[in-house]
Amino acid sequence: ILLQAGKMKDSLLKKMLKTDIPFVYLGRPTESGVSYVDIDNVTGAHLATSHLISMKHKRIAAICGDLDTTTGADRHEGYTLALREEGIPYQEELVGEGDFSEISGYQAMLQLLNSKPNAVFAANDMMARGAIRAIQEAGLSIPHDVAVVGFDDLPPAVSASPLLTTVRQPINQMGASAVEMLFDVIQHGSQPVRHTVLDVELIIRESSG
Repeated sequence: ILLQAGKMKDSLLKKMLKTDIPFVYLGRPTESGVSYVDIDNVTGAHLATSHLISMKHKRIAAICGDLDTTTGADRHEGYTLALREEGIPYQEELVGEGDFSEISGYQAMLQLLNSKPNAVFAANDMMARGAIRAIQEAGLSIPHDVAVVGFDDLPPAVSASPLLTTVRQPINQMGASAVEMLFDVIQHGSQPVRHTVLDVELIIRESSG
């Protein structure tokens, strides 16, 4: 089985560890002794936020993904780490939480606009699209009034207007690595545990200036 990461408190992973079924986890697991393939979510969010800092933005908002997932938590960690390294205070009013859907990004951005951010990091491209819509409906210009950076570099990034600056994750490589790892687990057993964490890169387009 290839098992996609879910909620941190999901009991399925613990149940799988008690079986003899070979499996590989896609994402960062919350249990030890699990073979998994993930991307470097902390570094990716750090890259995105650091890019906005390099563009001289100080009021950088974040639309986090579900913080009850390791993906959401890790991307939030990367955002806070970048702020801390540059001595920029973390401000609760500049942080919203979505569920990785476009509508949640839109709703979060509507609230964040009250705090007058001049940039926003959205933890995936769908939420970034929602944020862009909220910013534009408020009569603000991207990136002149509010710069936007997403995460994933999936089709929504290149269909957004303006084109979305985002963190590219190697989706195809992640899937291939997981299948190769699963074949190895099937053939040679679950021990030793295998870990693969793939690199990401920042793709700069129009939305961040």
